[in-house]
Amino acid sequence: MNNPNFNGMANNSYMEPKHGTTTIALRFKGGIAAAADKRASMGTFVASKKADKLHELNNFTVATIAGMVSDAQYLVNLTRANLNLYELGRGYSPSTKMAGNLLASIMYEQYRSYFPYWVQMIVAGLDKDGPHVYTLDMAGGISDEDFASTGSGSPVAYGVLESQWKEDLTEEEGLKIAILALATAISRDAATGDGMDVVIVNKKGVKRLTSEEVKKYLEA
Repeated sequence: MNNPNFNGMANNSYMEPKHGTTTIALRFKGGIAAAADKRASMGTFVASKKADKLHELNNFTVATIAGMVSDAQYLVNLTRANLNLYELGRGYSPSTKMAGNLLASIMYEQYRSYFPYWVQMIVAGLDKDGPHVYTLDMAGGISDEDFASTGSGSPVAYGVLESQWKEDLTEEEGLKIAILALATAISRDAATGDGMDVVIVNKKGVKRLTSEEVKKYLEA
């Protein structure tokens, strides 16, 4: 996750999205688990050690962010506001699928203007038909996956996810895999680090794990 580096505009390096972070989401039987590191980088400089890359969109949907901070924060706020307006008007909360498609539409419209949002995002949550993990690119492409990872540490995280994920994981198993994948990325990717945030979404809603709970999984 990077702050914008305007010096790069001189040599067109700004045209290459830099996603210095690792975010992860996976589905288990009855919900999803999501995790993200806390480091925000600006080139080789660590701009923040307390970055929040896991955001609650509504009671059963979360989003992870990677890429340019300002773009990502704007998209989260805009999506959340539109979901709140929908709930006020209709009297019920929009689904994760609706949230993902809304965000994809916003990103596509911006992409058509030739100035895309420099982000990679995941929208994940629990709907009536089960858990969903949607991954979105900067052009507004959206895909429903069993698991997803974004950012510079994602190739490392995907190695763990591919080898460990299976159908009908329990909540406990899903959490262990998500935390292991992120911990592995932290150990190998220099732009990923400074701890992690972890959330689960189940039939009770969104729950953010405490640092003590995450530590237990890391020590297991």
